[in-house]
Amino acid sequence: MVVAISPGKVILLGEHGVIYGKPCLSMAISLKVAVSMERGYEYKVNDETMDERKHSYISKAIERIWHAFPLSINTFSQIPSASGLGSSAAITTACIACLLSMKGEFSLENVARNSFEVEYEVQKGASPNDTSACTYGNAILTWEKKEEGYLWSIEKGGKKWYVYPIKAPEMNIVIGHTGIKSKTPLLIKKVGKFVEYSSFAKELIGEIETLVIEGKKALEEKDFVKLGEIMNKNQKILYTLGASSKEIEKLVSVAIKAGAYGAKLTGAGGGGSIIALTDSPEKVARAIENRKGKAYITSIAKEGIKVWK
Repeated sequence: MVVAISPGKVILLGEHGVIYGKPCLSMAISLKVAVSMERGYEYKVNDETMDERKHSYISKAIERIWHAFPLSINTFSQIPSASGLGSSAAITTACIACLLSMKGEFSLENVARNSFEVEYEVQKGASPNDTSACTYGNAILTWEKKEEGYLWSIEKGGKKWYVYPIKAPEMNIVIGHTGIKSKTPLLIKKVGKFVEYSSFAKELIGEIETLVIEGKKALEEKDFVKLGEIMNKNQKILYTLGASSKEIEKLVSVAIKAGAYGAKLTGAGGGGSIIALTDSPEKVARAIENRKGKAYITSIAKEGIKVWK
């Protein structure tokens, strides 16, 4: 039996812009996904016959990597699905890690590359940000710009991204889940049409780039007040781009009123979750729960994907 554990992720700054090669700042979180694989008589997932639609990420991972005996697969997740917290990236990364480990081909870069290919195929478009964050852990910056010190580069569809390691301090992130599933492909398409036909939307994507660079500096300097202000600015842009919703706006507002330095949606939007940066996580979590959100108090996951045989 092989077991892999992957952290989830939050995007601190830069979602949607990363699709267009703009920088994106992400952090792996303490909520995790576990996958185990062993030889079976047929392909099964959690004792059910594997279904290509229901188990799309798992089946695509197997299709891409595995050409041997059938597998019995079990999954466990602390991450709600379609929540903007990297549930699909984490399950994909954990599956790819198991499969590569069984073939003797495991490496972080190999996991990141193949996991991105699976997500890209299932979602009909994606950036390598989420799968790289789950693979590497800690914090990363994903960007089209090439500088020294990158972990790996990934190219797809005429675009090229470089993934950089970021040293992030310990901090309290409260997640507020709206309970509404975020439809990532639809949101990417919706924002994409706005960007394609509107020069104003293109300018907003450019503004996100500036905020991410400023936010990276604030994060590395442990300036949470500044980082919170930048998160709030990023949220206003995401709202204008059409990525937010009334449920997201409600939770963002209550988190800030409860004392968060900053709060914003994380992931594609339209539902899913918000993140709030705060020194009073219990207070912010209570405020979110009082407004019918599901709150999770999380910390940074210093390690990414881990495999045991």
